Amino acid sequence: MTLILIAAAIALLAWVVAGRSEGDPRARAEGGSVIEEYAVEDRPAGEPFQAQLLSGKRLDSATLDGKVVVYNVWGSWCAPCVAEAPDLVEVANEFAGEVTFVGINVRDNDAAARAFEREHGVPYDSITSGDSAEAMGAFHNSLAAAAVPTTLVVDREGRVAARAIGPVTTTTLRNLLEPVLAEVDSSE
Repeated sequence: MTLILIAAAIALLAWVVAGRSEGDPRARAEGGSVIEEYAVEDRPAGEPFQAQLLSGKRLDSATLDGKVVVYNVWGSWCAPCVAEAPDLVEVANEFAGEVTFVGINVRDNDAAARAFEREHGVPYDSITSGDSAEAMGAFHNSLAAAAVPTTLVVDREGRVAARAIGPVTTTTLRNLLEPVLAEVDSSE
């Protein structure tokens, strides 16, 4: 079991180093996660996308322009996703009205994904697994279905300000959000 965990950690580190997005992020290990924060001038921009949500609604990412957004890639089958769910729910409730949260479900059928959201009291909607590849592709190398969970903090200009590969905690997510929320929107 120890060898499997070591191999997984090495594979994750190799994936992070090989798959880095543009820019030069400050990276650190925190708990079981790799955390990267990008300086404003180095933030990789996402592309607009549209996706089906578990609620049956459609998401056009252009409607999120000017907002700070947290995207979280998850699956109901993923033990670290189950572990981080209460932390995401707490921060989503705490920052309601200031930050938009969007889940990106991978490899689940919609019924299993909805059951997970009900069970954990998730207060935000998620992109269906059928549209997850398009949503993740909009962020180029910042998201990959092989690294679940992954959480992105996207600034008001649609650029990746921070990325957490692995489960996030309330403290980590707050610490990633607060400086982005404090930034002044350059379009003002």
